[in-house]
Amino acid sequence: MANLTFFYTLLSLAIYAPSTLAFFRMGAKVLLATRMDSIVSPGAVSAHMHNIAGGNRFSSTYDYDDLRKSTCTSNLVNIDHSNYWAPGLHYVNKTGGSTTFSYIPSYYTVYYLDRNGSKKEKVHAWPGPLKMLAGNPNRRTYNSTSVSDMAVSKSSPQTTEFPKNNCPNGLRAQIVFPSCWDGQNYDSADHMSHMAYPIDGHPDSGNCPSTHPVRLVTLFYEQVFDVGSFPYNGAGSWVLSNGDDTGYGFHADFQNGWEAGDNSLLQQAIDQCTNLSGELTDCPVLKPYLDDDAKEACQPVNPIPDEDVGYRGPGVTIGTSTPTVPGCNPIWTGTGPKPTCSTNPPVPAFKSPQSVLPAGWTAGKCMADGPGPRVLQGASLVDSVGMTRAKCAAFCDSKGFKYAGVEWSQECYCGNALVGAVESPDSACHRTCKGEPYENCGGDAHITLLTKTGASSNPSTSTTTKTTTTTTKASTSAATTTTVKASTTTTKAATTTTKTTATPSGTASTTSTWKLQGCLAEPQPARALWGAYLSDPAMTVEKCTSYCKSKGFTLAGLEYG
Repeated sequence: MANLTFFYTLLSLAIYAPSTLAFFRMGAKVLLATRMDSIVSPGAVSAHMHNIAGGNRFSSTYDYDDLRKSTCTSNLVNIDHSNYWAPGLHYVNKTGGSTTFSYIPSYYTVYYLDRNGSKKEKVHAWPGPLKMLAGNPNRRTYNSTSVSDMAVSKSSPQTTEFPKNNCPNGLRAQIVFPSCWDGQNYDSADHMSHMAYPIDGHPDSGNCPSTHPVRLVTLFYEQVFDVGSFPYNGAGSWVLSNGDDTGYGFHADFQNGWEAGDNSLLQQAIDQCTNLSGELTDCPVLKPYLDDDAKEACQPVNPIPDEDVGYRGPGVTIGTSTPTVPGCNPIWTGTGPKPTCSTNPPVPAFKSPQSVLPAGWTAGKCMADGPGPRVLQGASLVDSVGMTRAKCAAFCDSKGFKYAGVEWSQECYCGNALVGAVESPDSACHRTCKGEPYENCGGDAHITLLTKTGASSNPSTSTTTKTTTTTTKASTSAATTTTVKASTTTTKAATTTTKTTATPSGTASTTSTWKLQGCLAEPQPARALWGAYLSDPAMTVEKCTSYCKSKGFTLAGLEYG
């Protein structure tokens, strides 16, 4: 039986881990929030929505060899193409006599625990195409004689159901998987019987039963929900994506995407990374494969159900409110059977997770844009709500340009030549498009290049170089605006810093040592100011002037809000 713990506050497993037991942990971004479950509902739309992390070739049907071909993963360790998923959580909005549901953002932390029992069995890595479940979505009560709670905190009370108060620092749902394998089957009819928990200890330690003699590494992971960004209205403020408003029905799935074998990197990590810190930087086997930029830039590639579940990208709190929890999942309170729907909702078709580019256009490389002249110097468009690659390509196509580039999630630039283009790693273009959560629209001072058929991504009129070094991301991102704005080659803006952004302006006044010079047109294709630049979603005049002064400059300018 799986165990579940909800925490009031966000804590490190360093508090939880017994002081004599080794483990390592990694963060994981939600790759998909959708009604898919390749274990329980292969090839179909699943009954409820899950937050899925891991290899970007996740699909409605699990194929180990295909998953191993993932081009990226939302796991911090870039060779881990496994998928980890659990139900999503929705906020229950009860206003004006009606009820709607808002998707609550989350992220994962995945732990690999090196545990065994008194027999000191060898701990093995995953055996190829292993998949398994933990927990029960239909569970309605808590049995205190079941496997004990994990991740015991010294300072925050834990519960086996949703807590009775808000969690300003996040609500953490966590689960431990069985670690004893029958040695023969990668799956079973119920997706659980081929695995078992230890019989004479805690769920993460103790000896394996004779029916399941092979000890595997113990998988434990937690999903942290940003409930603190929503008002707390008492019991019933949150509901799992299967309709459960108690929290007892939390469950989780795993399908392996690690390389298999006795000498695999995962096996080496289990055998050699015996430190007690849990930090991957203390694990020489896996340290070379840590790639946070690639994790953040990773996007899915296979078809997904065509329905809105309220997800708007990693960490985006305000998504779309839906009139129901996606699927047939009415609120389920108490210990009785799950309520039914008077009318079953239509089953959505599958679609591409990315927007479809206009005919003749293709997505290309990630290019550095700045701090000098822009790579693309034609027309431009800013859309803080609906920007996609397809929208940018269509806009530039309508203006007669053969190149388009998206940047900062919401900016679109056009041109017929690439000026001073510098190719960067794909991971530098990591910002989610405002209008499509499963595709990237450039990055911090980086554009995702879109090219019309017949145009070269490295034309002879361009000055193009390539770098293979990882770029440094700005500490702040461009924030949204409230309207769609289009501009031509003459930018109507104030005296500018060296980076065009699309951030809403604040209302601070200038300081006594700075004087307002008025609104000036920035020359094209050059920039008015060639020093440092700062992008801040809470930009003010005072913040800009203070920043420039700290860098030793005597001129400052703001642009695009």
